[in-house]
Amino acid sequence: MIRTQIESTDLKFKIQLAGFCSVYPEYASLLNVDADRMTELNKGNAVVQVIFGKHEALQTFAVGFTAYKELLRRGNATDVLSAYPTMPVYPTVMPPLCNENVEAEFRIVIQECIDSGNLSEAIAKALGIFAEPLVDVLSEGTPNLTVKIVGGGHPALHCTMGDYEGFEVWKDTGTGFVRFDVSISPNYVDMSPLPSSGTDVIWTYKVIYRLKNVQVGNWSISIPIAVKGI
Repeated sequence: MIRTQIESTDLKFKIQLAGFCSVYPEYASLLNVDADRMTELNKGNAVVQVIFGKHEALQTFAVGFTAYKELLRRGNATDVLSAYPTMPVYPTVMPPLCNENVEAEFRIVIQECIDSGNLSEAIAKALGIFAEPLVDVLSEGTPNLTVKIVGGGHPALHCTMGDYEGFEVWKDTGTGFVRFDVSISPNYVDMSPLPSSGTDVIWTYKVIYRLKNVQVGNWSISIPIAVKGI
């Protein structure tokens, strides 16, 4: 089955939706999405392009306007006030308003494409909705490792797992990193014997994800932690 996706960030969603609506007519006879639904999605796309574009412009404007205001009030001994900042304005001709929740409409349209039975990988890629195989995506993952001392004085490691099978724990006690263990849970506690009383040592950890019983993705950052003797 073809895996599809909708982009999560506003900028990528805006680009993806515009590309889909532009390319869809080439495959309309194969994918057979309800005509009224496609009309509504096209209306939504037109509004998204304007509003999302203006949102980007307003964010940029806000930064510049704030800098202008600060220069006006406090100066900086080098710059002088230039012309007043120009406010972003709407286009002279605005597209008709669409229904709210364009993303939900997009999801329904994509599902109708899938239901047609004619959505191939090539067509999904042309439409900009193809989700790369999970292994390809996971091969770029970096564990968000954190380390803290828990009850009993032992270091506890944590990183989110998502679709990974586990992560390898590598440990450096002062002579270099060696593979220490494998965790299949987001939480892992190093139960190694602690130093003798009055002795403090530094143990450093790094981890890497595992998938299909092999390393995958990038190494986490290395995190040192002070371990106290008991």
